[in-house]
Amino acid sequence: MGRSVTGEVLGLPEWIVPIAAALTQLGDAWFLYLGLALLYWLADRRIAANPRRVGATVVAVGLGALAVTVGFKSLFALPRPPGAGDATAPLWLPELLAGAYVNAATGDGFGFPSGHAIGATMAYGALATFLDVGDRRTRRGVAALVIGVVALTRVALGVHYLADVVVGVGVGLAGLWLFHRVARSGFRPNPDRAFFLAATLGAVALLVAAAGGHGGEVLEAGTVVGGGLGGYAVWRVRGTDDAPVGLPGAAAGLAVIGVVFGGAYAVASAGLPYVFGVVPDTTPFRLLAVVPLSFAGVALVVAWPTVVGRLRGPDADAPDDGSRREAEADADGDAVADLISEAEAAVPEGVDADADGPDRSD
Repeated sequence: MGRSVTGEVLGLPEWIVPIAAALTQLGDAWFLYLGLALLYWLADRRIAANPRRVGATVVAVGLGALAVTVGFKSLFALPRPPGAGDATAPLWLPELLAGAYVNAATGDGFGFPSGHAIGATMAYGALATFLDVGDRRTRRGVAALVIGVVALTRVALGVHYLADVVVGVGVGLAGLWLFHRVARSGFRPNPDRAFFLAATLGAVALLVAAAGGHGGEVLEAGTVVGGGLGGYAVWRVRGTDDAPVGLPGAAAGLAVIGVVFGGAYAVASAGLPYVFGVVPDTTPFRLLAVVPLSFAGVALVVAWPTVVGRLRGPDADAPDDGSRREAEADADGDAVADLISEAEAAVPEGVDADADGPDRSD
């Protein structure tokens, strides 16, 4: 059987809990960052006018969601429901997957507000805001559905109270609004602003966690600071790069970046490696390792299309006539977007410039 404390209290059928454990991954940090990185690398113009710019911006929003989560959890330091860390894997589940199931169906650390609710609201809300596929109402409806599912799974699994997820969604909406105001100029998302905002929120969360004496949360916030600065630095230096990544390149990128982030996670959770035994294994020294590793991890995510293009050589990246015309059209589109931004700046206060405007991200 696969039961949770909440499932038993509410009298939920046994089959509900494994489904909830699977669906709750839609709001888990690993799933969001993996999906957003792949979106940045693989998305094309069928879903956004400038997919790389949109993808990088949404990656930054994902980092910001972690910063907001850490900051609020550290501020309130409220516990999870009793038994949130206990779960029993279903008998039909292979033993090899039992550990993964228990990890998905349980929760540790502070409970208020729900980090899954915050992350899902900000990430899927950002996708609904910045993507162009379909119409705006449909995108918002799909995002709301996914957010609602993630929030309900947290309650069904018994790892959060209802108030945790309700407030989490509200906090996520506030965070999404902040990124929309700071990281969007007219119809153009600005990844450099978004990454810098994420790093700033991470620094605030780090101070809040340090003031409360929460070492684990300090390291999580340090991950955001390093990652935000890494994304900001690369985007300011390189900007967008149109080199195609492709599935093999994406697989290689995930492997490389997985090693870097795996190192950051290992240091944060297990401590500094033995070769650094001369350094005291304390939170400040762990932070000195986590921040550069996370800086490198997000910097690699943003720079990976450039890395792949360089490895393939200049011939592979030489644009044909069609690509050259498309690039020229992009330049013209950027100029038009700048003119639109200037026009929007002149709109009187109280008038919604986006109310009937085109639904394009660039």
